Amino acid sequence: MTSISFRKAIRYGTFALAAVVASASVANADTFTVKIGSGQPMKPLEPIFKADGYFAPTISKRVAAETGHKIRFTKLWNTVSGPFDVLEGVEKGLFDIGLWCACFEPTKASHLAFNFFIPFVTDDPMTQLKISRKLYKEFPEWPGALAKYNQRWLGGGTFSSYGLGTKFPWEKMTDLKGHKIAGAGLNLPWLKFTGATVVQTSLNESYNSLQSGVYEGLVIFPTAWKGFKLDEPAKHYKVVGWGSTFLYQMSMNNDTWNKMPPEVQKIIAEESEKWMIETAKESTKRFEASLAALRKDGSTVTTLPFSERAVMAKALAGWSKEKAQLYDKQGLPGTKVFTRYIEIAEEMGVKLPYKYTY
Repeated sequence: MTSISFRKAIRYGTFALAAVVASASVANADTFTVKIGSGQPMKPLEPIFKADGYFAPTISKRVAAETGHKIRFTKLWNTVSGPFDVLEGVEKGLFDIGLWCACFEPTKASHLAFNFFIPFVTDDPMTQLKISRKLYKEFPEWPGALAKYNQRWLGGGTFSSYGLGTKFPWEKMTDLKGHKIAGAGLNLPWLKFTGATVVQTSLNESYNSLQSGVYEGLVIFPTAWKGFKLDEPAKHYKVVGWGSTFLYQMSMNNDTWNKMPPEVQKIIAEESEKWMIETAKESTKRFEASLAALRKDGSTVTTLPFSERAVMAKALAGWSKEKAQLYDKQGLPGTKVFTRYIEIAEEMGVKLPYKYTY
C-alpha cells in the first residue's frame, strides 16, 4: 500500500510538475508525445504488459503508416505514481493515458470493479471480456462516468480467475475462519463472509507481508501470485473460482484526446479494442502456465469443488444486491447492469454455481 507521505508527494509535488509540463504532452501538429503509465510494474500484470508490448508500439506504427502524424510514447510504468493515484494522475495530466485497477478506486470508480460484486460467474478471461464488453456497449454511461474526472475510458483488461494463495491448506469456506487473509479493498467482503480476519493490501507489499506474517493468505489470480514470487513465502494455492474480472482500466486525459486529429483518435479507439483481446489472450495463456509453474516449484495447487463455490456464492447474495441498489442511488443503472450481466452470461452458456437476483 502506498504510504501517506508518498501519496501526498505524488499529489502535491508531481502533480504540480505535471501541470507545468502538461502542454508538452502534445508536441506539435505532426508529432505527439504521449505519457502512458501505471502505478504497478509492467511484466507481472497482463494489461500493462500488453500496453507496453502491443498497444503503444502498434499505435505508433499505424499512425506513422496511415496518417501524416507521429506518436511517441513515454512509458512510466511504476515510476512516478503509486497504484492508488493513477486515475488522479490522468485527471491532472501526469499521464496522458493511465492504466489502473478499479479495485484501488473505492469512491471514484468502484462501479468499474463490478465483477467483484457478482463473483463466481466465469473463470475464462475471453468469456469475461465478451460478457463485459457487450454489457458496456448496452450501458455506455457505465464507463462514461469517468468523464467527470476529465478522462475517457479506453478499455478494460481482463485477468484470469481469482483464487486464494495461503501459507496453510484448506478445503471449505469454514476452514478460513480466524485466519488473516488479505485482499485489494473491494474484494474484501469475499473474505468477511468466510469468517476470516481481513487485511487491506496491494501487490507491491504482499511479499514482505506474507513473509513476516502480517497475513497468512491473499486473494489473487495465479499469474500475479507467481509473477510477484509470492509462492516463496506461501506454498498453497487454491483455484477458488471467484472469477475472471474486467478489472484493469485504461483511460485517457480528455485534453490530450481532444488535441488528437480524428484519424489518430480512430486508431487509438481501434487499438484499444484489440488491446482488450490481446490482454484476455495473455491472461488465458498465463493462467495455466502459472499453475504449472507453481506445481513445478513445489507449491500445492488444488481446486475448490463446484458445490463449495455455490456455498460461497450464496453467502454473498445479499451484499451483491445491496451494491446494485447503491449504484442506483448514485445515479448509475446498478440493478439493470447487474441483472443484465447475469443474463448475458447465461446467454453465452455460462453455468452459474448460484444465480444472483436483483
